[in-house]
Amino acid sequence: MDKKIILQRLGILLAYPLAYSYIRFVCDDADNFIIDPSNGSGHFLIAFSFPLFALLFIAVNEIVRRSRRENATLNRETVFWYLMTFLTGLTARFGPGMELSVFAMHLCAVYSVLVSNGILLGGKTSGFIFADLIDGICVKSFAGFPNYVVDWKCFGRPDSETDPSMEDKRTRVHIGSLAFITIMIVLMIISVSLMASIDEDIAVFIDNAFDGVLRYFDTFDAVEIFIRIVFAIPVCFYLYGLISRTAKSDGEREHRVASWLSRILGKGKTVSATIVYVAAGIFVLAYILFFVKRLTYMLGGFVGNVPDDMLVSHYAREGFFELVGIMAVNSCVYLAIILFGKSDENGKFAVPAKILVTLLMLESIIFAVIAMSKLGLYYSIYGYTPKRILAMWGTLALGFAAGLTIVTVHRGKPHFRAGVIFTSVSYIAICILSAVLVAIGA
Repeated sequence: MDKKIILQRLGILLAYPLAYSYIRFVCDDADNFIIDPSNGSGHFLIAFSFPLFALLFIAVNEIVRRSRRENATLNRETVFWYLMTFLTGLTARFGPGMELSVFAMHLCAVYSVLVSNGILLGGKTSGFIFADLIDGICVKSFAGFPNYVVDWKCFGRPDSETDPSMEDKRTRVHIGSLAFITIMIVLMIISVSLMASIDEDIAVFIDNAFDGVLRYFDTFDAVEIFIRIVFAIPVCFYLYGLISRTAKSDGEREHRVASWLSRILGKGKTVSATIVYVAAGIFVLAYILFFVKRLTYMLGGFVGNVPDDMLVSHYAREGFFELVGIMAVNSCVYLAIILFGKSDENGKFAVPAKILVTLLMLESIIFAVIAMSKLGLYYSIYGYTPKRILAMWGTLALGFAAGLTIVTVHRGKPHFRAGVIFTSVSYIAICILSAVLVAIGA
């Protein structure tokens, strides 16, 4: 039998167990799949449910992908996103935010399916990543709903192996075999019952065996299992639809969508350079004035100099989230400039625009450093909490994005891919750091 047909059948058969494991391991209470490696100083929980589901998802995707595509091999990008899917699940329980990690695991899983089949809108990780995720989460999955029913045809015999003259004979053989096995089971039950009525030891053995089976099933909540079985059906259609629809795609539709999005975005570039210069200049000047006015106050976090009338906790918190918010606003300013500002035929901006964007991003980096100093002061006094380390990560990610923006503006080449990779890897790193801090009782 053809290897691809075997893989198609295996993918179909594993689709429902994958969906059931999602309901059981991800959606349902997974406390039965947790260990607590305590060492006396602190403890952190490791949940096996999330990484187990991630591994099963990866396996099913590879099986379906290899059954649909020629020369389906693993490349570095696919391995990276498979690894991110697994690690976000593995570190979810002892990371600073389990809900955030589980959400990230979902995004990585969907993105790994798209990457493994090479159908990203930009051809690789790019600014179209949000459109890619929408394509996977909504379009591919729901459009592929019927695939779970349609693809069962792979269990039929290929035309080359079908002999119409032998079909009726095979059917009679299967029916006869099923009838024979059923009769044998019934006769065996009757025979064992008769022997048990004669020999007390056999009767006791059978009673003990059935009691053990009944006790085993008594440990399960039948209603809970039934609910999982029912809800796993639409999940099965969704997951298999996502994987199979993506595996069957040749990327042509994604190429058309990317071209359409590029044309739409290009039509919006109508704002003159003067307006861009004035708008960006206002932001840059406003931040310079803000720095001058609040310089002493903002630099206090570096030297531990807190105003006399203020508690350290109040000083550290005051303005932190506002500074992070300003960094996010600056990123939006840059996005607005590249979406609406006129550029040359190569998509590059004039020198004044580059200078203003560079100044704006440098100010964002300074804001990031100041925010980190305030948070560091707070951390040095009050110690570790998940929210504090998440705040550090968010600040670091925004600062890194500002640095990449400067590089992008001057090189004329987008570095969005590097930003996505940094964000993913740094999040895994803070999850591991969080576990270490908890383990040592920080």
